[in-house]
Amino acid sequence: MRPVAAMLVPFFLALSLALVASASAAASAAAAAGVPPASAPWVPIADTGNFFYRQVGNFSLLIRALVFREYLDLVEVVSGSVQAAGAGNNYSLLLRAADRNGTVGRYQTVVWGVPGSRDWTWKVISFQRITGN
Repeated sequence: MRPVAAMLVPFFLALSLALVASASAAASAAAAAGVPPASAPWVPIADTGNFFYRQVGNFSLLIRALVFREYLDLVEVVSGSVQAAGAGNNYSLLLRAADRNGTVGRYQTVVWGVPGSRDWTWKVISFQRITGN
């Protein structure tokens, strides 16, 4: 009976190590999927008129139109900040956009993506209309 128990100890040790390695891989996969690191600071974007940030803003408006049938045209990217998040970045943008009647409103959006990559799908994390000035 004791020799069997002695043989099971290495088996359970190997199984425990495999579970720990698997949990570590899952945490790495979550980070790569766009979950921002807790310590990553938001960095202000100096040139929000840059074509890239207009593309990010237009992407957010396009997804909004596809999901909610609310069509908005980008007027300008007012301000923004960027945060490292896994394999990519979170982009928090304040947009001015016009509806079909030409009424301009302000909208806050957060988009995650990997610039220049075809392997990662961009995601709209949040989108909301901002009331007031």
